[in-house]
Amino acid sequence: MHTLGEIAKFINAELIGDSELEISSLAAINTAQSTQLSYVVNNKYKDQLLNTKAGAIIVNESLKNSCATNALVVQDVYLAFAKLTHLFKYKVAHVNGVHASVKINNASLALNCHIGKNVIIGNNTTIGANTVIEDNTIIGDNCIISANVSILQGSKIGNQAVIAPGVVIGSEGFGNARDQNKQWHSIAHLGNVVIGDNVNIGANTCIDRGTLEDTQIHSGVRLDNLIHIAHNVIIGKDTAIAACTGIAGSTQIGKRCMIGGMVGIVGHLSICDNVIVNAKGTVDKNITSPGMYTGIMPLMSHKKWQNVAMWLTKLDKIIKYLDIKLKNLKGK
Repeated sequence: MHTLGEIAKFINAELIGDSELEISSLAAINTAQSTQLSYVVNNKYKDQLLNTKAGAIIVNESLKNSCATNALVVQDVYLAFAKLTHLFKYKVAHVNGVHASVKINNASLALNCHIGKNVIIGNNTTIGANTVIEDNTIIGDNCIISANVSILQGSKIGNQAVIAPGVVIGSEGFGNARDQNKQWHSIAHLGNVVIGDNVNIGANTCIDRGTLEDTQIHSGVRLDNLIHIAHNVIIGKDTAIAACTGIAGSTQIGKRCMIGGMVGIVGHLSICDNVIVNAKGTVDKNITSPGMYTGIMPLMSHKKWQNVAMWLTKLDKIIKYLDIKLKNLKGK
């Protein structure tokens, strides 16, 4: 717990409200409760700011009068939030071997496993050699966790998961804020990774934990080798994703989708159910209709690409125009 007064001092904020209010954690503005703190970067979330249940909000000068609760006013909200995440980051207990609090049930552990505090491992689950499982992790029944897997603190894995060697679950997301000197300040990611039942994860795939809320892999998902899934991504039930695909943060992928190899998916977008994206495609906008999608272009300068993209969007009109011209010439 930290008081608002302590937090205001830590991020050099102007405090409007109760300096003695104790804050237990950080949360998203739409889910934050009276002992939690959130942040708002711009006017896009003004309605939520007016109706929030959070104990306090980090805002800039232009939004402080719209805050319905205690306010921490700063010049750079995102930078202040980045610094504050480290104040609330959980400190993992590093142990050699298996911590005394672990509930192993009828599981099988290979040599040189390192398992932290308050871990629960289900019945008939096997853990491979040199695997690390950090504090407060839950693993279900009948799972196969291969060698050299890292399952970081707070992760939750359902029943019948198959996890190949080298997988990392719950690593820090790629979030950084720049200060006025253009120097980076990393954001500590405080969410977890939640994985459903009957999920297969291929070798050396990395799944980042959420920033404040959880990254979610729903039941029946199949992930190939060398996939990167960023913070706060949600992957729907029975979706399959091939190798070397990268999915940027806060993207939602629907049920029963098939994503080909080396696909790049931009952050903060959504893909509906029953979508197929062919290999090497780039998804840079929402997909709202089921079907098959393909998009492959060679690398070029950004300025040249803007010109190419403009003409590509007009190809159908150009073809119609040329057809009319050709008919007119034949008519003569």
